[in-house]
Amino acid sequence: MDSLVVSEKLTESARKLLQSPGLQIHARPEWGSHNPAHRDLIRAEIQKLLPENWHSSTSHTEGLGVIILSASPIGVDVEVTERVTDKTVARVSSQEELAAAPSAAALWCAKEACFKALRSYDQPSVISKISIGAWENIDSHTETFCLLNPEAFNSSSENRGVVMKISTWSLAFFIFPS
Repeated sequence: MDSLVVSEKLTESARKLLQSPGLQIHARPEWGSHNPAHRDLIRAEIQKLLPENWHSSTSHTEGLGVIILSASPIGVDVEVTERVTDKTVARVSSQEELAAAPSAAALWCAKEACFKALRSYDQPSVISKISIGAWENIDSHTETFCLLNPEAFNSSSENRGVVMKISTWSLAFFIFPS
């Protein structure tokens, strides 16, 4: 997998779906959790890339690490799709969320990305307080979603997220547009 091509494809789609033209996404296999130095590599890259007064979020899993940068509060999550089980997601989700979500991995990633974006607001102590829904299928690999209870976190009611399945990974990006 060519990380540059994946990043360009991710960035183009995410910018459009999140309506955030300045959004930057960087994804590299060497930032994956299999690499003992992945955290140091990600930190060094953020220091090089992050514009002043911008927000960043990172995530990593086996074989892939992701950095997202935005002028608005932002969050990202990446998971190996097959490793996310229904049982795991059920511990942090309502029955309504589970029934509406396109997959367990999509819901898990959406909640994680939203949780990270909430750092700029009143981030909850547990992810189960976040309610995700309003799913819309874009294509066979892409769905959009929203935070359904933004008032619980004193956050903007304008919010949007996208989950993409690329290769063996599910990735979610979530933003509170400025």
